Amino acid sequence: MDYDTSLSPRALYDCIFQSFPSIYTDEDGMICGEYKNKRFAIRVKNITYLGHPHPLSKKRIQISNDLKDFYNNALKKRRTPILLGVYSCVGNTLFCDFNIDDYINKKAHNSSAHVSTNDLAEGAAEGYFYKEDAAGNKITIFTKKTTEVFLEEKLGLKLESDSYEYRFDDMIEHEIVADAPLQYNMEKEIEKIERIVSDFLVPVPRKWYGLECYEEMITAEYKNRFQPEWPGFYLEYLFENYINHNKLTNIVKYAQDKSKDGIDLDLFFPGIHMYGDLKAHSNNSSGIQGNDWKTVLGIINNPKRDSHIYYIVFEHETEKDSDHNFEVTNYWNAAQGKENLMSYSKRMKNNIELTHAYIFDINSNNKRYLSKFKQGLNSNGKPREPKIMIERDCFEEFVLVEYSL
Repeated sequence: MDYDTSLSPRALYDCIFQSFPSIYTDEDGMICGEYKNKRFAIRVKNITYLGHPHPLSKKRIQISNDLKDFYNNALKKRRTPILLGVYSCVGNTLFCDFNIDDYINKKAHNSSAHVSTNDLAEGAAEGYFYKEDAAGNKITIFTKKTTEVFLEEKLGLKLESDSYEYRFDDMIEHEIVADAPLQYNMEKEIEKIERIVSDFLVPVPRKWYGLECYEEMITAEYKNRFQPEWPGFYLEYLFENYINHNKLTNIVKYAQDKSKDGIDLDLFFPGIHMYGDLKAHSNNSSGIQGNDWKTVLGIINNPKRDSHIYYIVFEHETEKDSDHNFEVTNYWNAAQGKENLMSYSKRMKNNIELTHAYIFDINSNNKRYLSKFKQGLNSNGKPREPKIMIERDCFEEFVLVEYSL
């Protein structure tokens, strides 16, 4: 909501000089650098809002008419060309790599390259964020601390493969095999799932308070009672209790397998031999962050059957705990015996109010509308494995049912 900060050309160069290795300007005025014997060149721009007035959800860099000349000259000099945006706000600096190949030959999009404010926020919070949207545009957001991680990826020092093998006969129930004919009435089973969700919603309160939810899960000794993102785990707690109490596990049951090569999806639907997942999702985010890309694409790309993954999503408005004197943060830390009662304070939610629920169907026909993202780093300092994202403007490509709450 604040004013944009546009750095001068000199300040932009200084910012890059301080953050990237071996930076200098060559005889043609090109910003050049080198990392582990890999050479690169940078075209840098300020990230600002789209204009006046502007949508709060998007920012952009302006693309110069000579971008193609920069691209070709960098290649001639055997340097990897980088189109870099710099976002500066209240002393904080973020970098955004706009994959230059996405813009070189797109005349319809040659005036600007966009990045959402939510993606910038994720980059600031996690230190590293990568996204490939449904249109194929790729961005990487990173901080000064993760510049070398970005260069490792950008310069091909860490290769990533999108070729995955998936064995359907290793699914949750061993009697399911890839080439066995599946005998079921798909429409009838989907109707059962829809009815379970609608019936589940009837007694569930629309307003959830973090203190009350933690107290209830702790009293019940629920396995995920101390997870910091409590709305999603409280939803899981309620839904698991509901299907078990009402003996509905012949229609839907929990099946999460976090072991190596396991299928890390919450739900399994025995009647149709399909997987699904349960999500709580803030309605001010740009999309629904889903499961591991390898797992999801491995399932729906299975050539021996028409596979679907069903996401049951509960959308909510959110109030931050920072607006409520960090009462949930203090309780959560104290309940675990932590000395630092402010751990996770910046991201803790105080309360939520459910606004919508959805059932999404992800399958081989609509998979092209999925976005791909990486968020944060693993303990080894490498970016986490990519996950799927359903962008808000692509909801209609996946939605089976929408419930207004």
